[in-house]
Amino acid sequence: MRLEELINKNYNHLNDNDLYIWQYISAHRKECEKLSIDDLASRCHVSRTTIMRFAQRLGLKGYTELKVYLRIDNQKYQQKQTGLDLVYHTYRKYMDTIKEKDLTRVIELIAQSENAYVYGTGSIQNNVASEIKRSFLEVGKLFFAIRSMNETYAFESMMTSHDVIIMISYSGENKELLEFAKKLKTKSVPIIAITATKDNTLSHIATESFYVDVPNILNPIGPRHEGLVNYFILIDFILVKYIDYHERKLSNDIRRTREFSL
Repeated sequence: MRLEELINKNYNHLNDNDLYIWQYISAHRKECEKLSIDDLASRCHVSRTTIMRFAQRLGLKGYTELKVYLRIDNQKYQQKQTGLDLVYHTYRKYMDTIKEKDLTRVIELIAQSENAYVYGTGSIQNNVASEIKRSFLEVGKLFFAIRSMNETYAFESMMTSHDVIIMISYSGENKELLEFAKKLKTKSVPIIAITATKDNTLSHIATESFYVDVPNILNPIGPRHEGLVNYFILIDFILVKYIDYHERKLSNDIRRTREFSL
């Protein structure tokens, strides 16, 4: 019997905490396979006892058996999953992830920079860089686009610790990009990295880093398809947070002005 069937069968016995736990597991199926009971409890903001009771209300012996059912479900789910399913769930999960990420430091780095730069290492990454430049022009923030590695030498000499640069790389392991990043780091230039792999050298060098989950779909009539929507979701989230930052700043300035006049 699948977990969904156990949920439906025992639904009347589940409380709000149980339903929230199930909602989290359902949205993070693969990740939850590897979580300990303490880790899952922390993610759901409940106690380990609550997790245990949730499993028991489903008629299971405990958390270990719950994970066995989840692992079997995931295997069946992956076998049935179409390309459309993969894209949909990847985008949905990424939106939930980026919504919870604290962007305060990133927004401050961009807002307080004297000059902002953006550099992508491939054709897709260059398109993302262009979108960052276009988007931030809407809010009066100019990003200087570095078009090629040949241009990095000239920009390197100009950049200071009062500037900021966004570097976009698929793997975060491009040798020339890393050399450029290391030189900027010695000058204390803040670096914001955007990569499609979680653990990479660029993200460790960078001041702040973002992982973009890119769905890869096998294509029987051409090259593998890589979904790009999450790059633009990330840009939109950063831009909206940037607008919010300035709205709060403006409100605080108005409030202080009124207090001073009184």
